Amino acid sequence: MPNPIKNAAAIERDRSALFSAMLQALSAVPADAGAYGFLNALCQSILDNNSTLKWAWYAFQAPGKPLRPYHELGIQHHPDILENPQDPCYQVLSSNTAMTYSLDNPDCPKWLLPLRKQLSEIILVPFGIEGQKALGVVGSSESCYFEQVGTEFFSAFAYMGDMIMSLQQHARRDPLTGLYNRMELDDRLEQALHTADQRLLAVAMLDLDNFKEINEKLGRLAGDQILVEFSQRIQKSLRSHDIIFRMGGDEFVLLIENLERWADLEVVMERIRMTLDRAFTVNQSELRIQVSIGVTVYPLDDGKARDIIHHADLALHQAKRHKTAQFYTLYDPSSFYDPNTPQIIARQQRFRALLAEHVVTLYQPIIHTPSGRIHELEALARLEENGILLETGEFLPWLAAEDRRKLSCTVLEQAARQWRLWQDAGQSVSIAVNFEPQDLLLEEVIQSIENTLLRFQMPAGQLIIEVLEGDEFLDYASAKAQLGRLKELGVRIALDDLGTAYASLLRLKDYPFDAVKLDQAFSRHLEKRPRDLHFLASMLEMANGLGVELIVEGIENAEVFSAVTALGIRQVQGYAISRPISVGEISQRFLGQQISMQSSSSSLLVSLARFLVLAKGLRAVLQSMPQSINVQLTCDNLSCPLYPLMNIIPSLREQRAQLQQVIADIVGNHLSSEYSMEIYDHLTANILNAMAAHITAQS
Repeated sequence: MPNPIKNAAAIERDRSALFSAMLQALSAVPADAGAYGFLNALCQSILDNNSTLKWAWYAFQAPGKPLRPYHELGIQHHPDILENPQDPCYQVLSSNTAMTYSLDNPDCPKWLLPLRKQLSEIILVPFGIEGQKALGVVGSSESCYFEQVGTEFFSAFAYMGDMIMSLQQHARRDPLTGLYNRMELDDRLEQALHTADQRLLAVAMLDLDNFKEINEKLGRLAGDQILVEFSQRIQKSLRSHDIIFRMGGDEFVLLIENLERWADLEVVMERIRMTLDRAFTVNQSELRIQVSIGVTVYPLDDGKARDIIHHADLALHQAKRHKTAQFYTLYDPSSFYDPNTPQIIARQQRFRALLAEHVVTLYQPIIHTPSGRIHELEALARLEENGILLETGEFLPWLAAEDRRKLSCTVLEQAARQWRLWQDAGQSVSIAVNFEPQDLLLEEVIQSIENTLLRFQMPAGQLIIEVLEGDEFLDYASAKAQLGRLKELGVRIALDDLGTAYASLLRLKDYPFDAVKLDQAFSRHLEKRPRDLHFLASMLEMANGLGVELIVEGIENAEVFSAVTALGIRQVQGYAISRPISVGEISQRFLGQQISMQSSSSSLLVSLARFLVLAKGLRAVLQSMPQSINVQLTCDNLSCPLYPLMNIIPSLREQRAQLQQVIADIVGNHLSSEYSMEIYDHLTANILNAMAAHITAQS
């Protein structure tokens, strides 16, 4: 087909159409659609917004199986693409680099030949996450279309696919142990109950006795080490089809299926007992771990899935209260009158009584990385009992919704009162207070927030309301209106724990959020999972594009702090800065002072973050204004983050030299822009992968 000559205005219209396609795909996805829903909507909107594009589909690579288009739109071709290293699809999957492919190519594969009358070229874009490679394909009836509009739009689509698939994976996996979490348990248990037939099915809930004391004595890193080894030992004790889930903290659930007789359960539990009898080695010291286990068995317990989990939890609490020689405690309905059993009622009344006069608010600072100063604090609730501060995990599950709402309002009042004291002392700081999503649907809560601001003469802009993601809050029509009311007051709003449900991310643009707080699952172990830096960079780009601030939680050491700072993230929170502390400590250590963090500038993780930022920025300039680049200055040894690493990772020496040559060729216009950018992307991806692999191997 002839190459149409387009003027700048026509090209800009095509680019605008692609941008509109992305926005439409983001807004069209329902909350429960999953990654497939987003990808389907994206394929549809790409074709709807541009008459030049005639074909759109995506496929997932599976070992030993041909690629088959999933949700093929436009031209209906339905190819089976057999694995062949010379095929453009498999070249893209292998190199992890996008490619534009002309159908006039003399080596055009047979499966593309029938499309020559309808298409001139296709673009192939790889995406996916570890263990699941995928490919997106879009076909154009005009040649040179993708070169004219720029391939970066399609790369952005791939980044979105990566992000959504990663969010879904993270949403169902515990980041520390790699085990499935509560979301996956709900689905697996429903399925297991449906197929249980005449066999027994056991659900066991476990937690480590006195783990809080172990954590405080040995530190969180040692505590994490224990949890990882604990989960690995349990997993090895189970049969191949049994599953262990981590519910959070030191609490785990076992799903034990296909038990022909009671003795089979006893065998499994005995193996677990034996493996836990062995000491754990932590910091060169041996430590014995005791556990409490509650078990319920279907069909003796013939409740629904959520009831069965709750019954196992009740049996667990019974096991913790009444230690016996029996390794586990079996749920006995005659012993539990849920929720009106005297023990349960007593615990609820105990914590409810503490709400009256024993709420203590601690504060955790959020640091502004460019200035090193604290401009914001998060207010966190504790209950004081007999001189001991109880953390939220110890009492929140026992409080009714009304009690939790009362607790949030109490923390807000204490925080506003303290803000006034700091303000009168010449210290200015914003304070964030957590509210459950459903609370903000109530008029009385909005009114309470407004009255508290007036009573303490606190400017609304100094208050941040953190809304926990999830609970289908954003599905309610009234949610947007209520958040709008808070914005009218001038209150800032942050979406907390972003990452537990991707749908909220997709609809951020429709809600008046000022900030998003990224769940610590994505940052807490960056030194062990350096490739997560790519995800953080994508999240930062999206937040910047939406005009909201990104706050990264879970920063627990100086190296990770330095890496996320190098990435350009401006607000961070975590134990590397401070644990939640008292008013006095906040005043003494943080307010009005510049915080000096121990530098980790020489670490590989920080170098990886710097090169990632450099590669992205340089790519943009090479595409738009290559003549403005001073090659000698750009590749100078002193400014290049790769130069100090060449003796540590020998392969970087040759890769860096190749990259310098490609940059020089692009600036000197010695290569076609499309081909040279493909080489640039391939080289930078290889360098980043080499650095990440070295960091992972050393961790």
